[in-house]
Amino acid sequence: PGGRRMAPRSRWPWRACALAAMALLPAPVQAQEASGTAAGTAPSVSYGWLRQEREEFCRTAANQPPKLDEESDYPPQAHDEQVNAGSRTTMQSFRGEDEFLPVMRSCPLVPQPGGGSDGMCGDAFQAYASGLLMYAAPLMIGVASLFVWNICCLVALCRCCRRCCLCSERKGPRPAQIWQKGGVLIVLLTCSIAMCVSALTALGYTGEINGGMTDMLCNLFTLADETLNGSPEGPIFLGIEEGINRLTMIRRMLDVDGRAMTDVRAILDETAGFAAAMDGLLLKVEHMRRVLSIVGERKVKAHSCWFCRNALGNNATGELGLLNELVLSVQQSSAEAMRNIQKAASDTLTGKPLVEVSTSVRRGGVALENFKRGFAGTWVDSISSWLGLVRTVEDARHTGFRALCAFCVFLAAVLSNLTVYQTRRSKKKYPGSAPALVTWCAGFCAVSLALLFAGGLILACVPVSEVCHFWRYDLLTHGGISDYYQQIGLFDPTSLNGGADDLAVDVWRTCMTPEGTGDILGALQLRQRLDFQRVLHESFITLEDVNVGAVIDTAKYELLVSQAQSFGGLFVFDPDEPLPLEPNAAPKMIGSSVEPDDQEGPDGESLIYGLNTYARLIAGPGQYSFASGTAGGGTVITATTPSEEDLQGELVVRQNALYYARLKEQILTEPDVFRCDLLDSQYQVTERVCSYEEFKASVIAYAQEVRDAGVTVGEEAQRARQLVASDMQNSLRQLLAEVRALRERFRCRFIWRRWENFDFSLCNVALPGMLNAALTWMIIAGFALLLVITHYKMWRHLLDNRVVGEELERFSKKYGYLSTNK
Repeated sequence: PGGRRMAPRSRWPWRACALAAMALLPAPVQAQEASGTAAGTAPSVSYGWLRQEREEFCRTAANQPPKLDEESDYPPQAHDEQVNAGSRTTMQSFRGEDEFLPVMRSCPLVPQPGGGSDGMCGDAFQAYASGLLMYAAPLMIGVASLFVWNICCLVALCRCCRRCCLCSERKGPRPAQIWQKGGVLIVLLTCSIAMCVSALTALGYTGEINGGMTDMLCNLFTLADETLNGSPEGPIFLGIEEGINRLTMIRRMLDVDGRAMTDVRAILDETAGFAAAMDGLLLKVEHMRRVLSIVGERKVKAHSCWFCRNALGNNATGELGLLNELVLSVQQSSAEAMRNIQKAASDTLTGKPLVEVSTSVRRGGVALENFKRGFAGTWVDSISSWLGLVRTVEDARHTGFRALCAFCVFLAAVLSNLTVYQTRRSKKKYPGSAPALVTWCAGFCAVSLALLFAGGLILACVPVSEVCHFWRYDLLTHGGISDYYQQIGLFDPTSLNGGADDLAVDVWRTCMTPEGTGDILGALQLRQRLDFQRVLHESFITLEDVNVGAVIDTAKYELLVSQAQSFGGLFVFDPDEPLPLEPNAAPKMIGSSVEPDDQEGPDGESLIYGLNTYARLIAGPGQYSFASGTAGGGTVITATTPSEEDLQGELVVRQNALYYARLKEQILTEPDVFRCDLLDSQYQVTERVCSYEEFKASVIAYAQEVRDAGVTVGEEAQRARQLVASDMQNSLRQLLAEVRALRERFRCRFIWRRWENFDFSLCNVALPGMLNAALTWMIIAGFALLLVITHYKMWRHLLDNRVVGEELERFSKKYGYLSTNK
């Protein structure tokens, strides 16, 4: 499992160049037969060998991949502001139309079911390759220079070749003129300087190419390794393979007949009494609050409900209210945490919700498998079989470039100058031509190799430039992923229609597009489905932190009942705009109640006046009495009498006092002033209007029911605590741990930054280096050719002088009528 697993060779080796842009486009090779096993049933392929390859490739990288934070957003970098932004589009701008698109549309990077696209891929590849022929001109010129070199070598070896019409040998020796010597020196000096500078420049560019390629390979393997195998730190990421395994584990634990889900259902059944008691308490409190809100939200005939205000609280004054205090105490107790655990488990891990969650997890696992197959097939499998070739070619190129740079410097600075120096300092009558021969032969070698190197770099730059443009502006965009889903393998091979796997497409978008968020669970539509883990985890933590003592504060419930019994019917006279009343009586009238007798106020200090006192304050003792009072005597006040006609001629303050007195009687006698809604055993509400006495009785009954429900909750909570806090937590511990790991360590936004580093090292470092190196090698080839021509002419001059001169001397000695020029 830890060994390297090489993927089968892709049908077209251009994929290696298109994806990594690391080698020239080779010719198509014979494809390997596709496997008949469906991806949905094939065993998962392990990519553990990527870790070793990553360490090996990054060992020599100049720029090590930086530590990244899995929580950061990593906004996309502005392409136009990057270094060498213009160089990466040079070839694309020169080519005009993007001829790489038809190849990408026809040639999938991931094996297709049935392999039906092979014919179209071959045609598209051949059309693309034919479009590269014009860029092979330097290569062809380099080959032609080798042919010319061979001809010149034949001329050097065979005198008869030097006597042909094209290379005619001179008829006699002649000395070089001053202007010829000066011209040779100027040309050679110029060529020497230009070649040395260009060779040193090319040496810098080959280091730039090698550094960019090394960084690119390191970034590529870092990207693939962290994506598939995860990272323990910088960033913290589970990895796609681990994510698939955990989803599979979660799917097993969510099995309706599995041990965990069976235990959950059993615990929920055993603690059903607590759940019913808890829900009943909250519903009864809410029912009482609702009725008191209806009655207390407005004044009843200029009277305020004191108990309503005291039970509900007052937002303006900050008073919490008895009922709100009860609810808050429940929320802060272990009962609330246990009930939240029950609700989360019941709403998610039972019945239809459990089936939906389990189905979503299974679907997410399939989508993640498809994403892994597409990602690995695109960036790993399609180039892994070419890694040896790529490394060999790059090492050979880098070594060859450096060797040729050194050779060019030696040729221009040493060999050429030594040839001239030796020829100039020679004391022989006919200086030797061998140094010049060696120099121009070496120059031909420099010209040919420089042209071959330049042609190879140009051929590589064209597809690399187009690939850089393609994946930046066509593939890795929101719409590009769905357009090229088939090429990058984002489909379910077991599906009959062969359409895109929308969830796998969304995973690719969230991880490897500029606008992605990195939320893999969100892309798989699982974040909300698996939110039960957060609720359960927080509730278990709360349950451990809260007081393990009594769940219910009995004193607060008893206080509620006591207040209801003592002041449930306390309605105090509190008009919004009081009518004029007798000044001495007004302070006692305002704030009076509808009870017959005076009573002690809720604060234990004040006195609330009743109906009897109010009647005496109207016109003195014995003048008036309430029909609902207990004093008697005088005119009896009812809900309608004394009427306004009866009070004609009375003082206004007295008329107003009697008006308010009639309102008090109306409160006490009218049958439909209040609400006494009923809450049945099924917690269904029946609305009902009622009288004052019925309201008082209902308030007391509400309070007693809330108290009894609270006591029941306390008892049931004590019985359910062990089951919920311990047994259920133990049953769900592994499931919650697996889900938590996915929720916290499965964000992939860092992949986009890894991709940007890979893209930058290839397209903004290696590619500009290739372009600059190609131009430099062509300059070297030009000056080397001029050097070759100059030394070739020197060689012919020296050779012809020596051969012809020595021949004439021999004939002169033999025949005596020939002479040589001095």
